[in-house]
Amino acid sequence: MSMTELRFKKAIDLKRSLTPLTSLAQTATVIYSADAVSLLVTIPDGHVIAALRILSTEFDHFCCRDSAATGFDIGWLYRCLHFFSNDNLSVTIGAVDDDGGKFQVVMQNTGIAVPYIFFNMRLIQPNDEHITFENQERKYDVKVGIPTANFREMIARLAQRLTGTIVVTITSSEVTFGVICVYCVLLQDIFDCVIEGDTYKSPMHLHIRLNDLISIGEGIVLSEMVWIYGSRSAPPMMNCLVPPIGELMYYFV
Repeated sequence: MSMTELRFKKAIDLKRSLTPLTSLAQTATVIYSADAVSLLVTIPDGHVIAALRILSTEFDHFCCRDSAATGFDIGWLYRCLHFFSNDNLSVTIGAVDDDGGKFQVVMQNTGIAVPYIFFNMRLIQPNDEHITFENQERKYDVKVGIPTANFREMIARLAQRLTGTIVVTITSSEVTFGVICVYCVLLQDIFDCVIEGDTYKSPMHLHIRLNDLISIGEGIVLSEMVWIYGSRSAPPMMNCLVPPIGELMYYFV
């Protein structure tokens, strides 16, 4: 019974999109819908759920059963992709066995003698918490955009002075990262950040573990901008694009 079939035009696109997740976790829950595929992982300390969302339009071929979920070893798939050096390889993932226990990864090889390479990848039990989390609705009041290079530099400066939880304070005109009255990095220049949304005329305070920001900073080198979403009723979220096919969200839980 075939449940899922996904095909990328270039293997390198899939490699790049998986890179941020494989730097954080070994296994992923894959949730399929009619228009997208989402891969969810939990950072080992359990404080952040990372979700890579790839729209169906970004695939050369997309055929998925809506609302299905599986689990698999993303590290294994990542290693398989790096077995090939040709960036123009076509990759097909799908053809689940009748027992529902395997994916088959098919890679088109440029060699004449062996035109296709096949890998079988055993599935694992999906994380139920990931499935529940994916279905939750969240509303954010304000978002702050920071160039990725500036964000990484700022986190490095904070890591030299602070540990534990930092406070991100957002107003209509400026953003600060740090511990109040101890050490703060102020972003208020238009070239440093973009503030959108409504803080309702009073500062919004987001509490985020510095170690989590350091881990995230190491995995977002492909994006141009980092967006931090704040809400008075939901934990903060970070969003960035993973060119050319992915959108990555970090939910602080």
